[in-house]
Amino acid sequence: MAIGHGGFGHVVLCKNKLDGRQYAVKKIRLKDKNLPVNDRILREVATLSRLQHQHVVRYYQAWFETGVANSFGDNACGSETATSSTFSKGVGLTDVPGQENKLESTYLYIQMEYCPRTLRQVFESYNHFDKELVWHQFRQIVEGLAHIHGQGIIHRDLTPNNIFFDARNDIKIGDFGLAKFLRFEQVDQDGGFPTDILGSSVDGTGQVGTYFYTAPEIEQGWPRIDEKVDMYSLGVVFFELWHPFGTAMERHIILSDLKLKGELPSAWVAELPEQASLLRCLMSQSPSDRPSAMELLQNAFPPRMEYELLDNILHTMQTSEDTSVYGKVVDAIFDEEMLATKNHHQSAGRLRMAHHDTSSIQFADLDTELRDYVAEVSREVFKQHCAKHLEIVPMRLLDDCPKFSRNTVKLLTHGGDMLELCHELRLPFVSWIVANQKFSFKRYEISYVYRRAIGHSPPNRYLQGDFDIIGGASALTEAEVLKVTMDIFTRFFNSELCDIHLNHGNLLESIWIWAGITAEHRQKVAELLSMMASLRPQSSERKLKWVVIRRQLLQELNLAEATVNRLQTVGLRFCGAVDQALPRLRGALPADKPTRKALDELSDLFSYLRIWRIEKHVYIDPLMPPTENYHRELFFQIYLGKESHPGALTEGALLAVGGRYDYLLHQMWDHEYKTNPPGAVGTSLALETIIQHSPVDFKPIRCSCLLLLISVFSVSLIFYSLAHHLCVSCCRNEATTSILVCSRGGGGLLIERMELVAELWEENIKAELVPIPDPSLTEQYEYASEHEIKCLVIITDMGVSQTGFVKVRHLDLKKEKEVQREDLVRFLLNAIGTQFRNPSWVYQSELFFARLLWRLMKQTMYSLLPEFATKEFLQL
Repeated sequence: MAIGHGGFGHVVLCKNKLDGRQYAVKKIRLKDKNLPVNDRILREVATLSRLQHQHVVRYYQAWFETGVANSFGDNACGSETATSSTFSKGVGLTDVPGQENKLESTYLYIQMEYCPRTLRQVFESYNHFDKELVWHQFRQIVEGLAHIHGQGIIHRDLTPNNIFFDARNDIKIGDFGLAKFLRFEQVDQDGGFPTDILGSSVDGTGQVGTYFYTAPEIEQGWPRIDEKVDMYSLGVVFFELWHPFGTAMERHIILSDLKLKGELPSAWVAELPEQASLLRCLMSQSPSDRPSAMELLQNAFPPRMEYELLDNILHTMQTSEDTSVYGKVVDAIFDEEMLATKNHHQSAGRLRMAHHDTSSIQFADLDTELRDYVAEVSREVFKQHCAKHLEIVPMRLLDDCPKFSRNTVKLLTHGGDMLELCHELRLPFVSWIVANQKFSFKRYEISYVYRRAIGHSPPNRYLQGDFDIIGGASALTEAEVLKVTMDIFTRFFNSELCDIHLNHGNLLESIWIWAGITAEHRQKVAELLSMMASLRPQSSERKLKWVVIRRQLLQELNLAEATVNRLQTVGLRFCGAVDQALPRLRGALPADKPTRKALDELSDLFSYLRIWRIEKHVYIDPLMPPTENYHRELFFQIYLGKESHPGALTEGALLAVGGRYDYLLHQMWDHEYKTNPPGAVGTSLALETIIQHSPVDFKPIRCSCLLLLISVFSVSLIFYSLAHHLCVSCCRNEATTSILVCSRGGGGLLIERMELVAELWEENIKAELVPIPDPSLTEQYEYASEHEIKCLVIITDMGVSQTGFVKVRHLDLKKEKEVQREDLVRFLLNAIGTQFRNPSWVYQSELFFARLLWRLMKQTMYSLLPEFATKEFLQL
């Protein structure tokens, strides 16, 4: 039986033959056949299913069906041409024989809790006004809304039509057709996700949502909104609860006056002054002046008896010297009977996403293969730069590290201790650097970081790769971490799609002062400006984005127009390619020492990047705020742009962030140490983003020595020597030999050292240079000793050309040889594979090959000539 219809599709009432219960099933026609879009729908529906609350409509099950649409653009349930599938990446649109001239559509079905009435229907049949009942209903709405907002979700369509009553007459908030997660919320940038794809309310004018309930910031097109838009809608619902209307015309007139003029009926205000005061707060034009749902629960209602008991218990835990009170509460939390009851209630309403239980499997085969390959490529590049692997402990006691304002994942142990899952990979490393007093170090780590999930579900985890350099000169080390980052990205994406955005903490501070942005406004202004970070400077998309950002700066923050005009000048004129932006910034900003330092370091950085052929799509973005508070000097963000063909990659996908964090080291450096802390720079790569956006037809290609040998052996054993040579070549980077490119004289020969080390990296040779412009030979020998580097390549101003000679010196073997510059790479490859290798490693390698070939020969004999494969032969 149909119980609802709208712009999204149909809602029908169904009865489950197994449990005999009634459910509402929403049927939504998907307008986009793009599987990534469908997958995003699934993730959002699954997220909504985790909203386990007594005042939120439950989502039970969801599935896709494909079928041929009829003349009305719909298909009948259970038709012979319909095919169904649970959510997976394999859902496709199948061809139906004989239906060539008909449109095939994909539909999303969502099984939800059935609620027989809406608040709108109650308003239309108001025949008795009960103040206690109104407070009771309003409190239930606020409790449901507080839970929704607490999970990071904005409803965005809170109206009486979307507030339901269940069979027990309790309030249920539902129809999350326009709901979005707070961390993604940008009204005009939904990344190809249509607002009507999960359904929406459509009023008589065809507008999404309902005019009277829409917050002014949505109408004015603010680019960033928060949960306060729901509080505005709640205000209108609150007014309707306390002011029954006799006719539809009366409702229209009074709500129009309230919406457009902020006027309330004088008699109603005189009768209910407290309600009028609360209503004005809820419907304030400024979102920051509206109370949150949690603030309403704390201040707008008389306390419940059970809440008072709980508050007393919590107060006793905080003030009592008897620690057993805390222990008893923890024991009760971990009581198995209590946990079993809690899990039973939660699982009863949890959305089922598949017929088979795959909750213990994180990734499918192909996903795991690609994930492993991304990690392997990253590890290979990190090792080329002689970085050492330091494994981060994935969890720690909460008091083990300095406090930073982070929404981390926290776990409670049976003993009552609080654990924190790894939120980032850098802070534990810096703690290790400080404890071990390291002044020169390179490290890498590839591991998972954890974020809080929505509702009742395990934490989300994301694969991340970090690369850090401790010590060295600013700009030069920054250039190397960018080189590392780009070398990884260009293994998966066209370099034309990767945009590098640079900024400096001193430059941003100078912009704030020049534009007149006060300290109290800087964080909010930075949040708004960060919405342009993924867009290329001078692009039409960036100019359009600035229009809506400007509007919000003027209307919400009440910034002076002259201040906003100066920000606009910076955003549209001073942001751009380095060669263009630097001269403009030097000409416009005061020439004080911090600003000069920032511009000089940006200039040096770009010069170094040019040497390493990283110069396309490198921009200076003075309005870009840092993603981490400890990036106070040079910092960067790298974004993946979009391709020009349909089905392109998502624009603005953040691939990496990084920069100098000298400030963090200074903050954590023990004051008892008499030495000054070194400088530090690092990059954090979103490997999860690489995995998600890698080309669809991408297939990992590995160099497997074993497979290579099997293939060669199947042809003939005479290729043993060739296979051995190739295996050594493939495995040479696993050897311990690293190369330090040194200089003697010539003012440090920095450019020549950088060019040579890049050439070695391209050949997959582990190499580095002392990261200062003009090191002495003694300093370079000390660096080699400290980092356990045994092989030095020494260049002079006489040997930098391809016809000149360079000196190769092995410190342990005490061997030295002059090699022609053009033959250097060939010589090093041969030396690493033979002369520089550990003799015991060579012996083990030869023994491995002998045993491997004998095993292969036995297997081949057994498969080709089984009559000769006797038991005695197979035991040899």
